[in-house]
Amino acid sequence: MVEHTVEHSKWEESREIALTRDNHRCRKCSTKDNLHVHHLIPRHLEGSDDAENLITLCAACHAAKHPSLQVSLSKSLIEKWALKLARILDFSNEIPTDMEKVKTALSLLGKDRFREGQLEVVLAALRKESILVVRPTGSGKSLCYQVPALLNSGTAYVFSPLKALMVDQSVGLHENTIPATYINSDLTLKEKRSRYQLLEKKALKFLFLTPERFDPVKIKNDAEIENLAQTPPSYLVVDEAHCVDRWGNDFRPSYGRLAEVRTQLGSPPTLAFTATAGVKAQKRILASMGIPDAKVFISDVDRPNIALIRHTPKSINERYQMIKKLIGRNAGKSMIFVPTLKVGKEVQQGLVEMGITIPFYHSRLNAVDRDFLMGQFTGRIKPEADNIICTNAFGMGIDIPNVHLVIHWTQPESVEDYLQEFGRAGRDGKPSIALIFKSSKDTDLRFFMAKMTAQEAAKKGLDVQEHLKTKIERIQELDRMVRNKRRCFRNQITDYFNDDKNGKRKSIAMRIIEWFLCTKNKTARSTICCDACNSREVKRLLGN
Repeated sequence: MVEHTVEHSKWEESREIALTRDNHRCRKCSTKDNLHVHHLIPRHLEGSDDAENLITLCAACHAAKHPSLQVSLSKSLIEKWALKLARILDFSNEIPTDMEKVKTALSLLGKDRFREGQLEVVLAALRKESILVVRPTGSGKSLCYQVPALLNSGTAYVFSPLKALMVDQSVGLHENTIPATYINSDLTLKEKRSRYQLLEKKALKFLFLTPERFDPVKIKNDAEIENLAQTPPSYLVVDEAHCVDRWGNDFRPSYGRLAEVRTQLGSPPTLAFTATAGVKAQKRILASMGIPDAKVFISDVDRPNIALIRHTPKSINERYQMIKKLIGRNAGKSMIFVPTLKVGKEVQQGLVEMGITIPFYHSRLNAVDRDFLMGQFTGRIKPEADNIICTNAFGMGIDIPNVHLVIHWTQPESVEDYLQEFGRAGRDGKPSIALIFKSSKDTDLRFFMAKMTAQEAAKKGLDVQEHLKTKIERIQELDRMVRNKRRCFRNQITDYFNDDKNGKRKSIAMRIIEWFLCTKNKTARSTICCDACNSREVKRLLGN
């Protein structure tokens, strides 16, 4: 009887925390009438009574919610027997005994099936393994950490590099009635305190942060760091993990200290995700995070609907003529990447002289102007801009489906940067073009820029020689690919990201599970592969 009273008291406490967190409003329709508290993961599937697993719903929304959660695999006789067979053949213990939970978590996130390659990542995370996932942008990396986090008690800490990204991800989870929030420098002290209180009361499932939250140089209030450190996370998630390699030795050193942060948090399972990390970069990222032996999952980084074209122009004027021609033919939006502010202004002026006016997005713009240009290009603000000149400041976190032309005025710093930037094209699956101009002067400019950033690294007390060596290696790797026009450009890029050509064969048990729980990726293919494979077609396209 005493035990029952204690459990009831705990339930009432958790219920009140959830109601207070949700401002005594239904999370679906915002009404204040006839409120219930609903379990995200049901009790019969071992869902906890902690506030992190509870949301506030009105009676009507609660009634509508339950049928969608009755997703037991036994609903389908075929699935039931397929699962039974998979478990019999599961000699490596890959498949959890309670797949019903996985299906339930998937439905909470508004999905009924996994995309190809997601399930094996989710199952590894559920086994509490630390992992690095390399998947193309827009391929559903977020789902790979959201499902395991929902199925484990505690709060997942998600390191996100940009404020806009963490806000978007937090809002997306809220739309699925999952308790999530963020903490960054834009919040007032009062707002931060209220969110730390939610964390302490186990009322959050996801907390989005930047690594700087753990940097005593950046965060003067030691209590903030203590609040985070005293609540060990269920998972430590690193989104856009290439930043660990790119920024950890550069302008955001906090990314280079994630191993210390992980130790400070009790060494939780660490899940790192990126769209752009070659074999060497993968090893550097894992070492920097203190998980050198973590399992690496690599999905095909190829974007077959994008024609990859390298071109060495005879003059600057030829570049302008070619850009004018391609933009004129392009039915979607266009992006022109430039290496520096100076070059961007020169390109902008050169195109004006050709009769084309294109706005220029760069980091030196104030926040209002940046937001305005972003709004014009995305269509949020009128008049809409169909073309834009930009530095790599425009790249991360941008998802515009109808970009069908990406031009690089010069080669980027690395293969990772190149993939990240031309990957802005063809998000809608339609045929697109990625054109990169190449000259020896462009490479010299990249070497000069690498030396300048190395000098900045020296001011921060970082290893200058190692910093410069890595930068130069990256430049040379892409330079070799762009110059080697005898070999397929696409194959060179895909080989760079995965040196395991054969890969590990999936077990029969896993293939059975994927048969009824996953959907195959269907991607269109461009009629042009690259300038090496389709030289005649490329010449006709470029008009030379």
